[in-house]
Amino acid sequence: MPVTVPLLAKEPAALAALRDVEVLYTDLDGTLLGKGGSVFTDVDGTPSLVVAEAIAELNAAGFTIVPCSGRNRLQLSEITRLLGWRGFLAELGCVIVPDRGAEPLYFIGDWTGEEFEPGETPYEAIERVGAVEALREAFPGRIEYHDPHHLDREVTHVLRGNVDAAAAQRVMDALPIPVAIADNGIIHPPATTLVGVGEVHAYHLMPKGVRKPRGIRFDLDRRMLQPAQAMSAGDSTSDVAMAEATAMVVLVANALDDPAVLRAAAAHENVYATAGRGGAGWAELAELWMAARSG
Repeated sequence: MPVTVPLLAKEPAALAALRDVEVLYTDLDGTLLGKGGSVFTDVDGTPSLVVAEAIAELNAAGFTIVPCSGRNRLQLSEITRLLGWRGFLAELGCVIVPDRGAEPLYFIGDWTGEEFEPGETPYEAIERVGAVEALREAFPGRIEYHDPHHLDREVTHVLRGNVDAAAAQRVMDALPIPVAIADNGIIHPPATTLVGVGEVHAYHLMPKGVRKPRGIRFDLDRRMLQPAQAMSAGDSTSDVAMAEATAMVVLVANALDDPAVLRAAAAHENVYATAGRGGAGWAELAELWMAARSG
């Protein structure tokens, strides 16, 4: 049977649960941001104020939104400032900034510290063992750095292409340190050097054991909140995993185009979808949240 994800707007129990939600952890690209990475375009690149107006309404009502993205710390610092927010989780939860201007906190998952050479960052350790080169050799023409988003990173490497995730993980498992590869969903880069790749995905290489839910749990503890007081929004398999740390995950409708997302969602009972795609879906979620909180 085809996998279906229930619409949030048609699920009374989920709508009732929104009344307790104090914080939204949101993905950015493909979820909040439209084509070109803008809050002023929809998924097709058409100018739109839908998301910007939803953000303004949430901010005016004092709602808390925390970006949880594969983007790096410098990018998220600027994005949160521009959108009027404060803390964020960068590099898929590996780099946590609790508040604007605060020192970052790092998660390295299952690593013990022995994986590093003196003065080395997690990013440099993954680079030293040749992780990216191993993938390029295993999947010639099908994976490359996600330029320019691969720059200024502290923990993870971000790539783009289309590879079999299980086969790619086997390549990582052959490395001398434990490295994981995560599919962060479908993207639409303006240009690539990929060969024979139609549907392009973003991938992250990171220490094994680091996932978005772990960063969210840390942040919730810091805020003295329970999972029932949080929800998350996204468009990829790594976003579906946030169901482990929050009351629910809400997928924008374009996420359902990806069979891997549907398979991941089938493993959880607290994953819902919006009718709208991309930012329109995010604004739909914002409206339902505000309606629930207002009684």
